[in-house]
Amino acid sequence: MLRQYVITGTKTFTYYKTVQATDIVNAHLLAHEPTDDPIDDWTSDFDESYDEPIPMVVTHIEDEGEV
Repeated sequence: MLRQYVITGTKTFTYYKTVQATDIVNAHLLAHEPTDDPIDDWTSDFDESYDEPIPMVVTHIEDEGEV
């Protein structure tokens, strides 16, 4: 018996930003506020010299049932 699946994937870079906040809602809001100090802004682990393809990351698999 075969089943049909729809698979969602994405190829992205991961960015990081550290904030000090009172709770998770405040942290979310602070993450989107601009900053004057570049060291406090979003950063990425992306290496400019990296020449391999970016891997696909599966983010969701939906079972559509029996075929």
